[in-house]
Amino acid sequence: PVVGDTAPTMEPYFNETWGLCPSRLPEAQQAELRELGVASLKACGFTQGVFHVELKYTSRGPRLIEINARMGGGQVRETHRRVYGVDLVEETLFACVGIPCRPHKADPPLCHLAYNYVNAQRSGRVTDMTAVRKLDALPNVVYAKPLVKEGDVIVGPEEGMPTWIADIMVSTQEAEQALQTVLHLSESLMIGTEPVKSTS
Repeated sequence: PVVGDTAPTMEPYFNETWGLCPSRLPEAQQAELRELGVASLKACGFTQGVFHVELKYTSRGPRLIEINARMGGGQVRETHRRVYGVDLVEETLFACVGIPCRPHKADPPLCHLAYNYVNAQRSGRVTDMTAVRKLDALPNVVYAKPLVKEGDVIVGPEEGMPTWIADIMVSTQEAEQALQTVLHLSESLMIGTEPVKSTS
């Protein structure tokens, strides 16, 4: 099992923001998280497969949030492939036909990878997504995916759950550099928007 970091969600909507792999937690805490994750899977009767287990390290130690009997969604497959050289889809297929999941995991990791879902800061209609598309050409950017297009109406936190407007991933050789790079790119992203005219 490997441990990655997930940022606090965007309150009060619990909207996901950034993630980082490998984790920056001390190895002893990571070991506790791995131990609880494996024990929780065994307690549910699982013996083989690919799982997405969410835990939180609290002031009282590791605590289980949820178990998913599947590969994680979003950036999870790409993250594992780039950081550890392990394809979770292949491992899932192996498990389905009874081949034990014992992939060779790169040690040390091949890179440090950070990603971020950019949440809309205000509501409006998108007029220009050029800034997102330009990020692909920058050093260390793995990808910058627009999640909306020109003409779409987006929601900011003042009106409801914010719309994800982009998914950005960067890869570097240092964890803090990866995280700070993706956060800087996200915070400085200038998306063209205009007010939505009321029809009432």
